[in-house]
Amino acid sequence: MKELNIVEVEQVSGAGWIAEAGAALGAGIGAVVDAAHHNVSTAGQDSGRLLGQGIGQVVEAIIGLPFPTLRP
Repeated sequence: MKELNIVEVEQVSGAGWIAEAGAALGAGIGAVVDAAHHNVSTAGQDSGRLLGQGIGQVVEAIIGLPFPTLRP
């Protein structure tokens, strides 16, 4: 079995920096929603993170360029 390089891993996972930025933005918005509901749960933050990441992945797919993560 072939070992994937960093670019191939990013292409397979879809977790480029645009998706990560979307996830962070969504988590921040979700945290505000959770705070408005007295922080009973983290459902807003979790949902926001997933939604933001999904939107970021769609943007990356439409652009069609590899945007590798900024993490080493």
